[in-house]
Amino acid sequence: MWLIPKTDEIKQRRLKKGLTRHKLSIDAGLGSSALFRIESKTTRKVNHLSAREIARVLNCDVYDIFDELPVEKRKGFKEE
Repeated sequence: MWLIPKTDEIKQRRLKKGLTRHKLSIDAGLGSSALFRIESKTTRKVNHLSAREIARVLNCDVYDIFDELPVEKRKGFKEE
């Protein structure tokens, strides 16, 4: 499943925890620049497993920081 990041909410929660983008990316088990791409809106869809790990590090629910991708925009994306 693909999720749409709530970039402002992710950034606010990251800053509140005192994490850099790089540190959050690494702690979530993602590539070192993953959060930069998410916060800069270069990455518009995030795999639900990655979203879950970001939420885990930020100590929140996935849906606090991500929205579900609308059904009509899922075409062409592999569902898991």
